[in-house]
Amino acid sequence: MPRSADTPQPNPPRQPPVPDEQALLDPYKVLEIGRQATLDEIKQAYFEQVRRFPPEREPVLFKRVRAAYDAIRTPEARAATDLFLLHPPEAYEPYKRPPAFDLAFHPEDREQYIEAWSETAQVDFRRDYREILL
Repeated sequence: MPRSADTPQPNPPRQPPVPDEQALLDPYKVLEIGRQATLDEIKQAYFEQVRRFPPEREPVLFKRVRAAYDAIRTPEARAATDLFLLHPPEAYEPYKRPPAFDLAFHPEDREQYIEAWSETAQVDFRRDYREILL
């Protein structure tokens, strides 16, 4: 028998959010709050997420929620996390061989060579000049 619009339909099972790379790094997205949230709002959002994903049923998501809460639960931890989000670390690159140095003498190196080995770079000539009084 087809269901009518008046018949209550069973609630579909809750699907956990699909983890994306940004959500794994951003505790505000995990807790689904804004960056301007107060400490009380953070605590409330944490307990809502714990009720949504209890450790008995969703241990992986609970660990993610707990880690996000720990990252922003105190003002000191929140400041460090916000700084990390503002300036994320550089992406890891495997070891690269350093560039090979060129030991050949180039014409543009001549001025640096002369300055390094002459007295012009070693003597302060500012004392030899004085103001002209008119």
